[in-house]
Amino acid sequence: MFNLPEILTIVIGALLALVFIDGIRRAIRIRRSSLKVDLMDVEEYVSKDFEEEWMQGFSDEPSEKEFEDKEEEISVDIKPSNSLLILHLSSRKKDQFSRDSITEAINEFNFVYEEKGLFTILDEKGNIAFNVLNGKNPGTFLADNASDDLALVLDPVNLSNPLESFNLLIDVSQSLKENFECEVLDEDRNLLTKQMIEHMRQQVLEYKRQFLASTG
Repeated sequence: MFNLPEILTIVIGALLALVFIDGIRRAIRIRRSSLKVDLMDVEEYVSKDFEEEWMQGFSDEPSEKEFEDKEEEISVDIKPSNSLLILHLSSRKKDQFSRDSITEAINEFNFVYEEKGLFTILDEKGNIAFNVLNGKNPGTFLADNASDDLALVLDPVNLSNPLESFNLLIDVSQSLKENFECEVLDEDRNLLTKQMIEHMRQQVLEYKRQFLASTG
């Protein structure tokens, strides 16, 4: 049989053991809870960071600001580099256009034949309106040069009344068309239509406006 001191020692030892075991259990529980919280924080951070990155950098559809920036980049004001307006008269008859035949055809208009081999059409005030050239090399009607292509060239920025000159350009081209039974074409050699004529008329005004704005 155990005496009283031995019994007390056993009881105290058992209590200390229980306290020690309970302390270990608490420590393990706290450690697990802390690890769980850390893992949740990391997962939440990674998820949040990825979502923000995806929305900012990997979205298939641009944001409103990006879309506006792209529109500003696209809608650039491109000014024409060449103000010359050119009409072509194309004939199926070889060498139909010559110095003599053109002189006869435009006799009703005010014009001058230049020594360098081209025609200058003048407006009602005697100012230069546009030029009539050989549409093929060498571009002139010197000597016996003849062609099946005419080029009517108008430079609106150097004219005092470009719109009047343009209207005269159309009148002369239509007169030549009837005289030579040929086709009137635009600069790209497409058949000239009423819509194209109106478009070119607006171009004349725009060229002149830009020229005045740049010099002013």
